[in-house]
Amino acid sequence: MIAICDATERLANALGAGPAATLAASALIEADALGLPRFGIAMLDEWTSDVAPVPTTGSRQAVSWLDSSSCFAPLAVASGTLELTETARQCGIAAVFLRGVRGFGRLAPFVRHLADAGLIGIAGAEGPPFVAPQGGTHPVIGTNPFALAMGQGEDRVVIDVASSAATMADIRNARASGLALPDGIALDGRGQPTTAAADVAALLPRGGQIGSLLGLFVELIAGIAGGGRDDPKGRGVFILALDPAGAEEHIDWRGRLSGLKNDWMEGGGHWPKGGSVSPETMMDSDFARRLDAHLARMSGELL
Repeated sequence: MIAICDATERLANALGAGPAATLAASALIEADALGLPRFGIAMLDEWTSDVAPVPTTGSRQAVSWLDSSSCFAPLAVASGTLELTETARQCGIAAVFLRGVRGFGRLAPFVRHLADAGLIGIAGAEGPPFVAPQGGTHPVIGTNPFALAMGQGEDRVVIDVASSAATMADIRNARASGLALPDGIALDGRGQPTTAAADVAALLPRGGQIGSLLGLFVELIAGIAGGGRDDPKGRGVFILALDPAGAEEHIDWRGRLSGLKNDWMEGGGHWPKGGSVSPETMMDSDFARRLDAHLARMSGELL
């Protein structure tokens, strides 16, 4: 057994210590705590001792484009998030486009970090084609998750959704288990609906046209504006930070956010928190063994 806070500290030290390493480590470990191991420390398989340093802009640019293809992806996304925090406070708005990004996990921890800093965080990631457009028959875009976070404390809201009806992990799990998929989430190689995971050639968008357009939106920003589309080195990711402090004299946005939360919950809605967990949460012995194995390999490669 190991507490999340202790596991985060150990992993952050192995990743080089510092704020970016801590944010990346906490994001990976949180995924395991939420029962999403494919987005957790399993991604340390991508880490090698010769990964390139995380690129930085070197100046307070409001918008920057960075090639992260030679970096450990969670560190690259964490570093970009931290740069935005300071730049958005200075400029009011800041954005970073990362290209060549391999697997990095969930978007929620990164936009949540921006919200905890008093900012509004928005992010999206495109990927290899595996999702058909609404009414289509073959894949054109990736599962293209989108995330947004704003507010602090109990009023903080964190939205993190894939634009597809299922994820790649869902398909892999169904193939491994032999279970049938739900209706209406996938197409086979002929463009026909299928529930057989082994026959899946494309996923369908979440919620029909709305999910299809959300996925297209992420593709336009991360894939086209950010340069990620068709990049053989990895995915395109965008992170945007807005500082609402300037509006506080004219708009009580915190009060309005609290009011919206109350109205939403009184109307029977769920106020999304983005899956955060307490740092004191205990992880089981299987996780502790897996973490020890990763840390031992990382330490050995550094010798």
